[in-house]
Amino acid sequence: MNRKNRKRLVASAAAVSMLVPLAACGGNNSAKSDSTSLQIFTQAATYEGKLDGYVGKMFKDKLGLSNISVVPATVGGTDRFQTKLTTGQLGDVVIFTSRDSLKKAIDAGQVIDLNTIKDQLPNAFRFTDAIARMENTDDGKVYAIPSGVAQTAELTKGDPVNVPSLRYDYYKELGSPTIKDYWGYKDVAEAMAKAHPKTENGDNFYALSLFGGWDSKSAGQIRNIANAMGWAITDGVNGYDFINIDPINKRTEDLLADGGTYLQGLKWANSFHQDGMLDPDSATQTWDDYLKKGEKGQSAMWVYGYIGNLNFNPVNKDLTEQKKGYERITNESMSIADQMTSTIGTNWFWAITKNGNHETAAKFLNYMYGDEGSFTYENGPEGVIWKMNADGKPEFTDLGNSDWSTSVPDDLGGGKVQDTFKARVNGSFMDPNAVDEKYGSPSAYNVWDTYLVDHASNLDKEWSADHDGAINVKEVLVNNKQVTGFPVKDVPVKEWSDTDAVIVSQVGDAIKQYSWKMIYANSDSEFESLKKEMIAKAKNLGYDKLVEFETKYAQNYFDAE
Repeated sequence: MNRKNRKRLVASAAAVSMLVPLAACGGNNSAKSDSTSLQIFTQAATYEGKLDGYVGKMFKDKLGLSNISVVPATVGGTDRFQTKLTTGQLGDVVIFTSRDSLKKAIDAGQVIDLNTIKDQLPNAFRFTDAIARMENTDDGKVYAIPSGVAQTAELTKGDPVNVPSLRYDYYKELGSPTIKDYWGYKDVAEAMAKAHPKTENGDNFYALSLFGGWDSKSAGQIRNIANAMGWAITDGVNGYDFINIDPINKRTEDLLADGGTYLQGLKWANSFHQDGMLDPDSATQTWDDYLKKGEKGQSAMWVYGYIGNLNFNPVNKDLTEQKKGYERITNESMSIADQMTSTIGTNWFWAITKNGNHETAAKFLNYMYGDEGSFTYENGPEGVIWKMNADGKPEFTDLGNSDWSTSVPDDLGGGKVQDTFKARVNGSFMDPNAVDEKYGSPSAYNVWDTYLVDHASNLDKEWSADHDGAINVKEVLVNNKQVTGFPVKDVPVKEWSDTDAVIVSQVGDAIKQYSWKMIYANSDSEFESLKKEMIAKAKNLGYDKLVEFETKYAQNYFDAE
């Protein structure tokens, strides 16, 4: 899985919690009496049709399910969830992508209490913390099993998104300068852009390129810089829009605090603009445009580090073999608060419907919450695109190492390599970054030792040699004691009142709009004037109330065992 399309999918998944948009076709509700059929209703993907190919063959061989259909909630921009809920046509099993959606199904009587069939779900019920979380929430009932659960809380092997990548050969040209803190990346990136104003193919080369299409209540990439400084914007259950939290030292930071991380970040980005080194399309470009710039290497630095090493490098193999391309670069002050694998799961949930075939649905869920299910979800059945090697470690087969669009032989089930369960349905069962007991490894292939070593380019090998043999930047952070794991705790879910939800939207819109104006300010005085206007407008709209509300939820996390 080392070719262009697969890397684009992995990179996108790293930043958007694994949402995988795909094409659509058709599906029907399964009959209770048909034990070979199963219908999956998903709020997490847009594929509609049969789960066929090599994954479909596996379900037929393993569970006798020869007809698994997938029905998405959203088709062509239209959300069918409420209609399906009202008519009781949610299929046999459902992946809900929010507690709110699950609650609607509970209130409508459309999902069953899994405690009534727990003897059929031993694999799911072994996640006792997750089960207790559901029982505590719903008066002893278990209406769903959380997605993304793990049996133990542990630090993952995956690289943090917000360790930036820089053009590594240019970095070495500069003498591999020490970078004191995050703001120090600017001098290095600008020096690269001054020395190399154009890419190898003649495109403009900027010191920094940004993207605003995923902005929520602030300029998202600038907000996320805090993740490289010991702050987090989620506790694993609740996300925070107007404060940063320090889950290790139990403190919070007001997003708009004078001298705080966010305002420093806006000033930092603005300084690139004032120097003529910021990509002028940063505020308006689409994600596809941004990825294309990533693949063409048009920025010396990428705030979301994977844009460099997972987007540029795989499609520029001729350059990486010449030791040219992007690698993750830490700084001396870097401190990562890293969310550990969660024993209570995420706020996505798998449920069995009232009108579905309960026995067949339970058989399916029990398998998927088992050890094989974790690997099946990510990579399909053993022996097709992956296998266990002689050292007892998972690795790709020749087929798995081929292009994403390669056809799978008919005797293995057919279809394309890309036709995984994850791609078509989405919504993990177990955390793919957790070490699976059966295989002794996470199911996510991009952290396998075999993958990182076998697919290392000459550039990767040089970076590794420069970092004491580390195979990824997570290992560097661990060795340098620059990363600390924090556990996900069973805390109350943050819920805005209808009135406050309106204020949240208004305040968020104001912060976003002013943030981009500040990034593009042409002088320090203009920047400061806009900053004062933004803070005054946000506070007049009710910002302080929102900060106080979120701070109480952060305290719930700090106080929880």
